[in-house]
Amino acid sequence: MIQRIQSVYLFLVTVLMSWMVFLPLASLALRDGQTVVLYSYGVNKYITHENAEMIIRTLPVLLLICITGVISFVNIFQFRRRVIQMRICLVNILLLAILLLLILLYYHIAKRDLPVEAHAFKLPGIFPVVGIVLTFLAYRNIHEDEILVQSYEHLR
Repeated sequence: MIQRIQSVYLFLVTVLMSWMVFLPLASLALRDGQTVVLYSYGVNKYITHENAEMIIRTLPVLLLICITGVISFVNIFQFRRRVIQMRICLVNILLLAILLLLILLYYHIAKRDLPVEAHAFKLPGIFPVVGIVLTFLAYRNIHEDEILVQSYEHLR
């Protein structure tokens, strides 16, 4: 059923992934006063607040964010096929882990190539970790529902 708690978890993953598309994931302050910001679509170097130059394109990050968001949303409506829904959750956890590694990779590349004075992850930078936890909670609840349905079928 769509009203189950796992649907809420999967919907929250979808919302988090949609926020990640637009919000900055990390920022780096350079020694010359410029700022470098990691977004889902690229790494931008801000000379002034209005003047930005894209240093690195991060298309794989953007694609993985969109794919995991769509998978989570579509998975909500697979409630009649719980086994498939559980497998999709496991695939989504794997994709979210790859997404997290890609974000860390691009962050490290940007940090390595520039004279960084200060660096910090923004709140959306941890959304993949929260997404992994929420998807695991959804998986666990789907699994409990499947066990419950099997026990009812066993009684027939």
